[in-house]
Amino acid sequence: MASATRSRSGTRLADVRHTPAQVWVITAAYGLFAEYGVAGTSLQMIADTMGVTKAAVYHQFKTKGEIVVATADHALVALEAAAEDAEAAPGRVEARRALLRQLVDFSVRSRAQVRARQGDPAMMRVLARHEPFSGLTRRMFALLVDDDSETEWSIPAAMLAAAITAVGQPALAALDPSILRERVFHYACRLLDLPAPNAGPSRRPPRCRP
Repeated sequence: MASATRSRSGTRLADVRHTPAQVWVITAAYGLFAEYGVAGTSLQMIADTMGVTKAAVYHQFKTKGEIVVATADHALVALEAAAEDAEAAPGRVEARRALLRQLVDFSVRSRAQVRARQGDPAMMRVLARHEPFSGLTRRMFALLVDDDSETEWSIPAAMLAAAITAVGQPALAALDPSILRERVFHYACRLLDLPAPNAGPSRRPPRCRP
């Protein structure tokens, strides 16, 4: 299918390299952003979590915005790989099903971060301006929605995103991850009218199977 998508700079996210010290900052910030949000996390809090001075954090990243972008890129590597796997699938239906499965799996594994991003306007503003994030999002949802139009897929894509990121809702926090994963995958398939393999006639939309 399509070739691997790269950012405007021509670099795949998987090829972006951070030093061990930068990864240390990213890891500390990732947990703090999930708990306190971007606006509620200071560089001093990141430094305290790491047990270093704020100057040491500045030595790795010039601004908190750079740290936010780096944490996003770290998380997006898995989604970039999922999109590449889907684009290598032998057919359109197989590609859509494989990508949907990986998106749901990723969201369930990272539901604390999903919940944090949903309620964090500062994070969403940074991501909205970050081309690798917006480009990868368009790429995945254009494939999932199965619409050749460049404009008609935006509404179903938004509905699909809402369905998948519902895993971050507090009411679902205690639900077993395996149950949550299968139910969200099932409802997302129905939303996309994605056929199941060998599905016979049925009054109900067929369940999507991996």
